Amino acid sequence: MSTLLVLRTSLNGDNSFSNRLLDEFIAKTVAKWPHTRVVERDLNAEQIPMLNSRTVGAIRAGVNDTEERRAAIALSDELVAELKAADYIAIGLPRYNFSAPATFKSYIDYIGRAGVTFRYTENGPEGLLPDVPVYAFITSGGAYAGTEHDQMSGWVKQVLGFLGLNKVELIHAEGLAYAADTAMAQANARIDEIVAC
Repeated sequence: MSTLLVLRTSLNGDNSFSNRLLDEFIAKTVAKWPHTRVVERDLNAEQIPMLNSRTVGAIRAGVNDTEERRAAIALSDELVAELKAADYIAIGLPRYNFSAPATFKSYIDYIGRAGVTFRYTENGPEGLLPDVPVYAFITSGGAYAGTEHDQMSGWVKQVLGFLGLNKVELIHAEGLAYAADTAMAQANARIDEIVAC
């Protein structure tokens, strides 16, 4: 049995285009492989607190001398364990103000841990997470992929690759403000191709 980790980051719940694409991906994956274990984490419904001057020590150095720090390290451990147990990952990423949602940035801050998910070596940084396939569904009202306004695509690949996740495919659904049906149809067609493999 394989495990699919699903990360939802949208603020828009059921009205979210990225959540709709994740729903399609889950449904088609489970239809083809019924024994797939799906682990979902909604970063909007279960918000991850932003790191602050008190909790950053827990993430960076495992300092757990207060309840707040113990809670931060416990959450980080839980998130990292989910990643390590996943055979593949699907992430819904709406583009907000040309970048990823703050919910996803907080998530990255909690999982980016030296000695746990990456390490520094004399040859440079090395990611420590299992290099499993990641499908990132990037949705936006406008069309920005591959333009100077696309600050998000490169960052997503860079930060995940830094942690060891190098098999990242970005599936864009763009122009949703004026051509939603076409954009969603194209993204769903790519989901069909992925699941067919």
